[in-house]
Amino acid sequence: MRRRNGAGSRQLVDITDSFRKSQLRLVKILAEERLITGREATMLRNQVERAASQKRSSDVLDAGVTMNNKLARVLRKESCGEVARQDSELEILLEVSRLMQATLEKEKVFERLLDLVQQAVPYESATLFLWDAGAERLQPATQRGHHVDLIGGVRFDHGTGFSGWVAKQRKPILLSELGRGRRHDDAVVGSFLSVPLVVQGDLVGVLNLSHPEARRFDADHLRILSLIASQAAATIQRLLLYEEMRRLAITDDLTNICNRRHFLERLQHEIDRARRYETPFSVLFLDIDNFKELNDSFGHHVGDRILAELGSVLKYWARRSDLVARYGGEEFAILLPMTDKTRARCAAERLRQKIEQHTFYRRKKLTVSIGIAGFPEDGESVDPLLGRVDEALYLAKQTGRNRSCAFGEPLASGLVMS
Repeated sequence: MRRRNGAGSRQLVDITDSFRKSQLRLVKILAEERLITGREATMLRNQVERAASQKRSSDVLDAGVTMNNKLARVLRKESCGEVARQDSELEILLEVSRLMQATLEKEKVFERLLDLVQQAVPYESATLFLWDAGAERLQPATQRGHHVDLIGGVRFDHGTGFSGWVAKQRKPILLSELGRGRRHDDAVVGSFLSVPLVVQGDLVGVLNLSHPEARRFDADHLRILSLIASQAAATIQRLLLYEEMRRLAITDDLTNICNRRHFLERLQHEIDRARRYETPFSVLFLDIDNFKELNDSFGHHVGDRILAELGSVLKYWARRSDLVARYGGEEFAILLPMTDKTRARCAAERLRQKIEQHTFYRRKKLTVSIGIAGFPEDGESVDPLLGRVDEALYLAKQTGRNRSCAFGEPLASGLVMS
């Protein structure tokens, strides 16, 4: 009997010691993973040590039940938190895919995208770069806070800085413990995150995030940002494709300026605006002098090159608010908002002289005739206004070419257009 009791006692001691070690190891793991607080960890360790010191099976069992209940609550809490987190991430991804449904304005889409990224990965500064295929490099599209990039002096095939490397390698970068020294732009970067925006192997852009504190970004942030970037890349690609299709629909393919249809739409819009605010505007019609002879003498390929070059000259000359269009053949139309006919007359004369002094393809020299009409004095709707400016252009050609004429102005002979 004593032997049995001794053996049982030793067995209880061994079991108790094993229990104490395993439970303390579990407490340590829970604390390291931050599933329990430091105070809770201390209380559980004391409870385990107290139960083990009693060497009574009931105390050991009570401590085990307490630990298991605590663990069950932690796991249940983590499970619910994981479900909530997954739901939140899914909602963000769905919202990214729905960005174009609310607006087709590029700037608003980009701003909303940065808002959604903020919900998933809290940042201080963000920069979205888009790939410019024509220039073959990344171009900043929008930013929040400081412009975000690192190693700015280092250039890669796709651009400078880490964004250029990320674009070339198509791989994300996570730097969570950077030095806290200030950069040349006075920004402090402790954590940096950069992900490529790629659709079926095609580069769309790069998204960079930063935070002044170290260890603010982790592998989980990198995972969700990569998911968002994948969804955003498809959305941005569709947006840019839509924008390009719209640009082509309103652009003359030879001169790369607006076409006649878009000019007429903008003219009607400008008439409506000028009526509402009682402001003037003017219209210019410009025609190349003797263009048929140039085509006949040197061929249409030379004529086309000169038309394209003239389109560039007009775009460079125009203000940002002006609209330049190829109206048809060698005739161009220019809309000058907030410009009365007197000021338009001066602008037309400067433009005529600029074209006369310009040397075109194959060292060709051109002159142009320009007609001018103003709203509202020369017409309060599209057709009368275009009729008047066309008459002014016709008079400029009939009276010697290489000149500008405004509808209704006195002519050199003392006559007045009417």
